[in-house]
Amino acid sequence: MQRVKNVGYDEDELYDEEDDVYEEDGDPGYTAEDRANFSALTPVVRAELEEAGVQASDQDIGAALWHYFWDVGKSVSYLKNSRTPRPQQQGVKKEDKPKAKSKFDEAAQKSAETAAHADMPPMSAADWFRDVPWTQIPPEMEGSIVPATPVIPRPKLLGGSSKLARLAEERRKKAVAAANVASPPVTNGASSSLDRLSRPKDTKENEAPVPKVEPKRYPIRKKREPTPPPKEPTPPPPEPEEEEKPDLRASPTSFGRTLAASLPHSRYTPSMTLKDMLGSGVTEDPFKGPSPDDTKLTNGCSITGNTGKTKQPAANGLAKKTEALKLGDSAPSAPSPPKVRSKGLDVPNLWAGGKSKRKASAAFVVIGHVDHGKSTLMGRLLLDTGAVSQRDVDRYQKQATELGKSSFALAWVMDTGTEERERGVTVDIAQHHFSTDSVNFTILDAPGHRDFVPNMIGGASMADLAVLVVDANQLESGMKGQTREHVLLAKAVGLKRVLVAVNKLDATAPYSWSQDVFQKVKNDVLKFLGEAGFAANDITVVPCSGLSGENVAKAPKPNEPAAWVARTDLTLLKALEQAVPSGGNGDAVKRPLRMQVADVFRGGITNPLSVSGRMTAGNAQPGDPVLVQPSGETATVRGVEVSGEPRDYAVAGDICTLHLTDIDPIHICTGDVVCDPSQKVPVVESFTAEIEALDSLLPQSVDVHLGRLHTAGSITRLVATVDDKGVTLKKKPRMVKAGQRAIVKVAVEDGVPVEGGEMVVLRAQGETVGFGIVERTGG
Repeated sequence: MQRVKNVGYDEDELYDEEDDVYEEDGDPGYTAEDRANFSALTPVVRAELEEAGVQASDQDIGAALWHYFWDVGKSVSYLKNSRTPRPQQQGVKKEDKPKAKSKFDEAAQKSAETAAHADMPPMSAADWFRDVPWTQIPPEMEGSIVPATPVIPRPKLLGGSSKLARLAEERRKKAVAAANVASPPVTNGASSSLDRLSRPKDTKENEAPVPKVEPKRYPIRKKREPTPPPKEPTPPPPEPEEEEKPDLRASPTSFGRTLAASLPHSRYTPSMTLKDMLGSGVTEDPFKGPSPDDTKLTNGCSITGNTGKTKQPAANGLAKKTEALKLGDSAPSAPSPPKVRSKGLDVPNLWAGGKSKRKASAAFVVIGHVDHGKSTLMGRLLLDTGAVSQRDVDRYQKQATELGKSSFALAWVMDTGTEERERGVTVDIAQHHFSTDSVNFTILDAPGHRDFVPNMIGGASMADLAVLVVDANQLESGMKGQTREHVLLAKAVGLKRVLVAVNKLDATAPYSWSQDVFQKVKNDVLKFLGEAGFAANDITVVPCSGLSGENVAKAPKPNEPAAWVARTDLTLLKALEQAVPSGGNGDAVKRPLRMQVADVFRGGITNPLSVSGRMTAGNAQPGDPVLVQPSGETATVRGVEVSGEPRDYAVAGDICTLHLTDIDPIHICTGDVVCDPSQKVPVVESFTAEIEALDSLLPQSVDVHLGRLHTAGSITRLVATVDDKGVTLKKKPRMVKAGQRAIVKVAVEDGVPVEGGEMVVLRAQGETVGFGIVERTGG
């Protein structure tokens, strides 16, 4: 393993032995400047040393000057210190205490002593045994005795308890000696620098000595004495014998004796036979009848056994009675949820009969470029019509001011989401209801940002008319942005009526409520809408200001700058009431149910699954069975709400909420279709549509938008190009140019519920490339 860090050094940073050039005589290669310094400064240093009485050679002086970078003072100090013996430190010398020898030093010393004895001078055997007294040895054996080399004991370390005791004794002696040593006297009331250095780090000069904390001692527990044997209790004095009293109780009755008596178990053991359980029907001889293997009990027909004779099934009924007991099925089945009862209302007749008493209803979608004031204008309309209280607006004003967005208070009436309020941009379709004296309106506030165009398409597909909001001061930027695309999409989903609200006229230049500015904006918008295909009679232009509220629900006063508006134009509210499309939808009410799901949510504790959307055909009431496509799951309508209020039924044209039951939420999502089970919407993977091209079309991948349903698809074939009347101009064209009409075949990745006559929008790479109507589904 490499443990050296790899550092990328440059070649000039590396050491090279050739860099140190020495002369042949051993001296380093000094430069001419260095030699001049040596000759000039050496006499000066020598003169200083002679005054101090210090002798030094020229080589030492030159070395000192070289190492101290020609500093004469430092060189002289260095030479003085190196050649002058250090004076002994004044003061009381501390006695050198004998250093305690460690066990290793003791062992080494003993080994040295033993080796010293081993190095004795050689001697003869006679000299060795000269002083040894020999006793009881026969004279004849004295000459045969051979002296042996004495065994030298090998050095060994101390061990065992003796060594530990010795070390403990030495430590004890050292502790006693240290305690008896008196502290050195202090001279002149001050301590020298060496005394300060010799003191422990924790000791301070002016701090009183802290007494040594002695370890806590615990008392010795006394030895417990053996517990004496327990004393025998003194027997209590004998109680006096009680006198026998006569038994005055009456003898038990026969009934009491019967209840109290216990019968012998072996004699009266309860028993139960199969006859008691199943009743009479068991034959006396169980083997008398035919074998169960030869009898077929499932049907009453006769079978033939191994003997070839015909046998009849047993008629004892044992199998039937055993099955009737149902011993294994003890758990009761869960009760089924109560079915929703239908009132059986004749909805088409009831709707037609109450038409004269009902208000007209309409839904309009608010479209336009981002930041042109759509949400603020609708918030002002709801506030002026009483659909929102001033108290709520004041609360929104306070919250918006804390975030530094005080002008967004009215927009928060429509933008209720946290993300929408933080970003100041509408993300999804916002719904709200308000009523006038003659019409019930539903507002569908569409997002103006280009990233949320699919949500705008879904909102426009549920509306009856469109309210186009344009900024009087930024019309050009809006026409280059989403204003143009929103108008084309409104035409694509089938909207014919457009109401243009020229907003922010209170901020026009050079003065507010400029009539010239309004007239210029009006002309430009009418020209563009005419080019998009809207008729002039279906267009209404209204000047207004959503932030200040002029000409929204109330006409301006005569003394205000906007007084000219009241003489020439209607208020926005009046224009909406006049723009409600006339004509009944009686035929649509009688057709099979069709409603595209715009939202799936939990309607409450009693309504765990609710869906909302616009009912395009048919009617629905509580208790009606419905079918959800493309999942194919059935459900039951539990309740109906229109404009947030419970109703007995809903009909075509209503933006309603259906509370469903008997269906799992995973089987329904946005874009699905709720339809009549008997006449369901087909689920197809391809369809043919007549498309008006807004850009060049080829067989290519596209995003298919069918109302709130958005799915991936592709144009698989260009069938033909046609004129405005549907006459074929060219079959199988290679490309459809912008502005041409063509019949194309569109395929989708997954099956989608779609019928002929529905409006379809095709988009590619974030741009709308075509729109049209579905002609037929399938092949």
